[in-house]
Amino acid sequence: MDRLKSRGWVRVIAVGAISAASACVPIAIEPAVSSFNEASVGVQLPDMSFVPPNQQAEAIAKADAKAAEICRRGPNRKAEFTSSRVIPTGQYTSVTERLYLCLK
Repeated sequence: MDRLKSRGWVRVIAVGAISAASACVPIAIEPAVSSFNEASVGVQLPDMSFVPPNQQAEAIAKADAKAAEICRRGPNRKAEFTSSRVIPTGQYTSVTERLYLCLK
């Protein structure tokens, strides 16, 4: 009987260790272009409120790079960040849209 009890605790500890380890796995945040009209670009990022600051900075850098890539397709070649806004997508979810102007 003691063996069965100890096996149960080992299983609980193993599940807890796996859960704790998986919580530390970094999540890749990819930006998505939401609008482009040759004068401006909108880039959306998912909710980053629970993401560590270093990953937030990396996601913003990816959004900046994506905006620069898109602006190069039009007559105005340089992307300059102007503003951001949070758009609710559900009761507990949202996206952040970053707006960039395409300048010469």
